[in-house]
Order: sequence, then C-alpha cells, then structure tokens
Amino acid sequence: MINFTRIQIHPKSIKRLKERVRQLSSRSSGKSIHQVIFNLNNFLRGWWNYYRFAKLSIKWLRSLHGWIMRRLRSILWKQWKNPRTRVRELKKWGIYHKSAVSTGNARKGSWRMSRVKWVIIALPNACFRRTPGLFLPGIQLLS
Repeated sequence: MINFTRIQIHPKSIKRLKERVRQLSSRSSGKSIHQVIFNLNNFLRGWWNYYRFAKLSIKWLRSLHGWIMRRLRSILWKQWKNPRTRVRELKKWGIYHKSAVSTGNARKGSWRMSRVKWVIIALPNACFRRTPGLFLPGIQLLS
C-alpha cells in the first residue's frame, strides 16, 4: 500500500468560514440580496480555491450549502418588512393566497421563518443560483 497525505480542514478554519459568512450575510447590513451574494461569491471562491484539495465530506458540504441558503432566505424575509409585502412576494413566487396570508402574517423571526415550508417553496435554492449566480463550494461534488 502506498502512503499518501490527506489534507484536512482544521475546525478553527471552519469556524472562521462560518463567522465570515455570518459577517458578509448580516441581516442588518442594509445591502440588497445581489450585493450580499456578490460579496459571498468573492469570499467563497477564494476559500474554495484554497481548500479544494482538502478531504471534505459530502455531508458537511450539504449542510454548509443548506445553512448558506437558509441565511439568504432569512435576509430576504427580513427585507420584506411588512406583512403585506411578505404576502405579495410569496404570491408572486407562486404560493396560494391562503398559505401566503398565514405565512406572511406570522410573528416569528426571520431565521425561524426561513425554515417554513412555504418560504422554502417560494425561494428554492435554484432561485439564488440562477438569478444572482451564487457560487457554492464543491457543488460539482454533490451532483
């Protein structure tokens, strides 16, 4: 058997990655979703180019992608401040009136609402990858 070296990402590096993503995708920054995705793309591309040869589990990459998508949904929910705006936007994205009204008038916070079924249906992952062009590290490994 031939010995070879495996490169692993240190837990501190993963922690720094998450902190930086939190900083770039702050819900109180007042930036549009396009600006947030542009800044995230720059950071994630550089991070992926540095760590792409490291041993990464598919499970960890999927959880990272899900976490980033949830943050983006949370930003949009926070930007749709009024219940009327939330209902209108949900209906625009194809949610029925009754479900849009019950979801749009919910009193839960943006992070919790980013996990709701109707918000996920209205804002699927493809919506962030297609229009603003979000780059997710290791996406070719998951396909």
